[in-house]
Amino acid sequence: MKSVRLFLTCLVAIVVIVVARRTAQTRAFHQASQTIVTRPVIPSVQGATPSASAQQPSGSQPSAPGPATSASVTETKETEQRFGPFAISGNSYTVVLHKKHLPASEDSGPLDGVVAMEIVDAAGAVHYKRTYPLWADAEAVSAWTVSAYILKGTNDTGLLMRSRPSESSGFYEQIFGIVNGKLVPFCGPFPQMDVKPDASGVYRTVRPLGPQADEIPVTMGTGRFLIVIPIRLDWAQGKLTLASQCPELAAGNTHAMCQYQMLDPKNFLQKPKSVTFVRLYSSPNENSGKPERVIVKPASQIDLLAYLADMELKQPDFLHAPLPKEFPVKDMASIGIALNSDGWLQVRIDGKVGWIHGNEDLDALGLPEPPDEPDAP
Repeated sequence: MKSVRLFLTCLVAIVVIVVARRTAQTRAFHQASQTIVTRPVIPSVQGATPSASAQQPSGSQPSAPGPATSASVTETKETEQRFGPFAISGNSYTVVLHKKHLPASEDSGPLDGVVAMEIVDAAGAVHYKRTYPLWADAEAVSAWTVSAYILKGTNDTGLLMRSRPSESSGFYEQIFGIVNGKLVPFCGPFPQMDVKPDASGVYRTVRPLGPQADEIPVTMGTGRFLIVIPIRLDWAQGKLTLASQCPELAAGNTHAMCQYQMLDPKNFLQKPKSVTFVRLYSSPNENSGKPERVIVKPASQIDLLAYLADMELKQPDFLHAPLPKEFPVKDMASIGIALNSDGWLQVRIDGKVGWIHGNEDLDALGLPEPPDEPDAP
């Protein structure tokens, strides 16, 4: 009997211990579950699709847009900034910028940027809209600034939009005007104009080109020096075309060798450190005869006189702004030397005047191509 009582006592003790242990585990589980449930949920920030024309290092192709990897990055409430109103052809327009702020994270500092731009009339109707990305990760950030100005010409007045991504020092510019009673873009974003605003902040065209067009200059790099491309701004038709002053282009020939002004060419010229030579042609044509081999010395007197090239202006569908998931300036205009063409440089070397072209002779003259930028680590 005594042994039975001892057995029952031990059994009760074991049951109490098991129940106590299960109770402790259950309490711990519930506490952990409550901690997970009450953790704040951080909204993700969408990235942007890089430009299709941007070159990427091999093996590091950009990924599709997706949430930022840092959980500490969150967008704050959207704010607005307004430019205007601007009086254009008897109508009033205001540019509305929708902006957001990204607080500092482990990947970057605080970030402010435009996420959308709208052009609205006096009644608030939206005539044009463009979106921009705002994101940051461990490798890069993307934040856009946008501003608006009046562009005043001899023949008409338009709206000039200037935008710039945080990773660039240059601006994209886009012109709007009235065609058939509607405010429309005359082009996609294009490289920065070689024009400064006046004291009132108004941009002005260079000169009239007939009764309905004006000229604006655009600066473009050839890789070795800068040239100024004159652009014809046609107010009546709402479009941009090349305005080079050469007979072939004026006659409607889309492919013509035209002369372009060089911007501060002396700033790019680096005289050779040793004696070399260039092949000097009598005219900008390889069929003009055998070129003369002209010696170029470190002490040679070198003058850059003119630049001839067959330039072309390409414009994709700029009447429809890119979608939010697309590259924000997908519709940008491009200016460059025509395919299967080459630029010719007129020079004077120690009194001898002629034309050169090709990488070898440009290098020898002292106009080296800039080195490639090293890949980011």
